[in-house]
Amino acid sequence: MSQKPQTLPSPASISDQASAWFARLQADDVSSEERSRFQEWYRAQPQHAEAYDKTRKLWSLLQMPAEQVNGRIRGERLNATQTQNSATADYAAEPAISSGPEQFDNPTRPLSGAEANPPGKPSRGISTFVYLSLLLLLAGWQCPRQLQNWQSDYHTAAGQQLSLDLEDGSRLTLNTDTALAVHFSTQQRRLELLRGEAYFEVAPNKHRPFIVDGGDAEARAVGTAFSVRKQSRNLRVAVSEGTVEVSADSASTLVRAEQQVDVVLHRLQPVLNTANDDAFAWQRRQVVFNRQPLAEVLDEVNRYRAGRIVAVNPALAERMLSGVFNIADAGAVTEALQATLHAQAVKLPGGLVLLY
Repeated sequence: MSQKPQTLPSPASISDQASAWFARLQADDVSSEERSRFQEWYRAQPQHAEAYDKTRKLWSLLQMPAEQVNGRIRGERLNATQTQNSATADYAAEPAISSGPEQFDNPTRPLSGAEANPPGKPSRGISTFVYLSLLLLLAGWQCPRQLQNWQSDYHTAAGQQLSLDLEDGSRLTLNTDTALAVHFSTQQRRLELLRGEAYFEVAPNKHRPFIVDGGDAEARAVGTAFSVRKQSRNLRVAVSEGTVEVSADSASTLVRAEQQVDVVLHRLQPVLNTANDDAFAWQRRQVVFNRQPLAEVLDEVNRYRAGRIVAVNPALAERMLSGVFNIADAGAVTEALQATLHAQAVKLPGGLVLLY
């Protein structure tokens, strides 16, 4: 197994942690210890504060439409209850959910459940509001994927894989949550990887080069087998047979069998030797980790789930893990993480799981 360079937490991981912290701090049972851990996390890195502040602003924008829906639901419940029994005046006395700017005036002072729900008052209103806001956040997260699906010729959902043959005799295998467009001409075979990961078994044709375009970089092959993974604006090319030329920002390099190269922010990184069993384990419905922090593990596991698993405890997110996970059973992955890390899990709507 090749040595992997140390990497910083991805922006997606930090964003997930910020959203999870915000959601957790709205709960009625949030403890003072959790608030202290949040303060430590918030001040640990400037990126943490930036991500959390963005989450607060987005939440404030979503608050009004969520409250409107919540108000309609509560109104319908109230009318139905009053029709059945006129003695249910207590339900009408639920406190209104404040939408004033004072909730968001202090970036390190999240809205607590106690502030939104005074002791002794019903909590159904705020629970519905929080759930609706979470669903709106998840819907916003899915919008770019829907657009990419419309632009693609082939795409897969979270946890799905797809194999198919192209008209030139090449074979494709799309991994989870992938979108790919095919642009064939008499001069070249160009495929645009919009997101995700795909494995290409290329039929030889020297007169029609086979090019995978990842946006900021491209991989060119004549007859070979390799995979390309696109994550945000970064690209990874791993080769199992033959040789692939990878180009980015006027630079290029050759990647041979059992090697891989990353393109990070337009720049080619050094070519590394890699174990094919690790690089292509996803074709066996497995993911392999070798002493990687939990934050990186969750980034990978979440690719195969409709929802997200988020480590809200910074110390937990930095725990190192090694092992093989069966991605065909997302529920078993969550249970395995809990058992391995001796962690607790809270499940929220939309497939969101908070580990702490």
